[in-house]
Amino acid sequence: MLKLRGKYSEKDQKSLESIREVYSFENKVSPYVISDVNYWLFGDLPENIPDGYCGDDPDVMFQFQIKKTQEHYTNEAYKNDCYIGFLMPWFGTGVLASGFGAKIEFLHKMDPAVHMSEIARPEEIDLLAMPDPYKDGIMPRVLRQIDYFREHCDLPIGVTDCQGPLTTAFSIIGYENFSFWMYDCPDQIHKLMNLCTDALIAWVKLQKKHIGAGGEAPCYILGMRIPEDKGTVWISDDDSVIMPADLYREFVKPYNERVLLAFGGGGIHYCGNANQHLKNYMDTKGLTCIHNLHLDDFEHCTVARQACLDNGKVYYLCDFTPDDGRIDAYYDIVFRHIPQQGMIVAPYTAPAIALLKGKYEAVTRNRDIMGKYVQDVIERKRKLFL
Repeated sequence: MLKLRGKYSEKDQKSLESIREVYSFENKVSPYVISDVNYWLFGDLPENIPDGYCGDDPDVMFQFQIKKTQEHYTNEAYKNDCYIGFLMPWFGTGVLASGFGAKIEFLHKMDPAVHMSEIARPEEIDLLAMPDPYKDGIMPRVLRQIDYFREHCDLPIGVTDCQGPLTTAFSIIGYENFSFWMYDCPDQIHKLMNLCTDALIAWVKLQKKHIGAGGEAPCYILGMRIPEDKGTVWISDDDSVIMPADLYREFVKPYNERVLLAFGGGGIHYCGNANQHLKNYMDTKGLTCIHNLHLDDFEHCTVARQACLDNGKVYYLCDFTPDDGRIDAYYDIVFRHIPQQGMIVAPYTAPAIALLKGKYEAVTRNRDIMGKYVQDVIERKRKLFL
């Protein structure tokens, strides 16, 4: 077994102390994570991606993640970030939906994708049953990967990508059906949401059992550690951005609460602008943090960030790395014009894409050079507070 936990424990402890300080709203300046150990494939260059990363051989994923983890820990430039290493069984965003019959396509050197739903009538919801994680969809592959991680390394292990009840429901019956049936047959939609919620809670509990730390196993919201006393689950709620507040309050919020409360609280992730839900989010029981890839939209980001500050929720300000010409200006806004208390900054370094005002442009950059440059810019901006 590869022993790494003790080797990097000093940095991990320092990082966790910085994160806890944020959750206590005692930080003077936001800590940061140069997130170059991304477990997904989006934004990476094809030559960096091994064949069969999401395939049947669990060693491929293991070796890929271990290499990136060790490179980060041993990079002197990143000694002051609050990265905490872990292993992630990554098989795309449709794992739980696949247990309900959603079809998944494994694309070459790309993240697994969910096919369009084949469900056509609301009555078909009555035919859905709780999935068997040892038999259905690609759920068994996740468990095998967790078991392999645990057998071969002592690093912490996170659960697979945790799509919330809403995105899971969309994947099962389709966006159009869900949108119409909220009006035409709301009882069926509530039945589906209840089923997705029950299945998600059971699925996370089973993964934690395989991880070996029970319900207390820490969670990593898109790679960012949440202290155990602030919750041990996170859910992705990207599709919230397309829903109005009233329908979200009725058909989504109660089910998110059930998931969060089942694990002592936790975080919600979304990309983009979901400010129509700020009251919904702030009123969500069990929510301790928001993780937002705001897509270089500081106008809406600052509103969401202030809502979190006013309501005692930690805000993870995140994005894929901007275009080279905008990096300095981007972090000037982050550290000069946004309140720092209760906030963590996370630049996700992706060498094949560059973010520019809500759009991703295809580029070719060196991840290491880019990461060090972003780190240098952030350190210069942070010195304004120190």
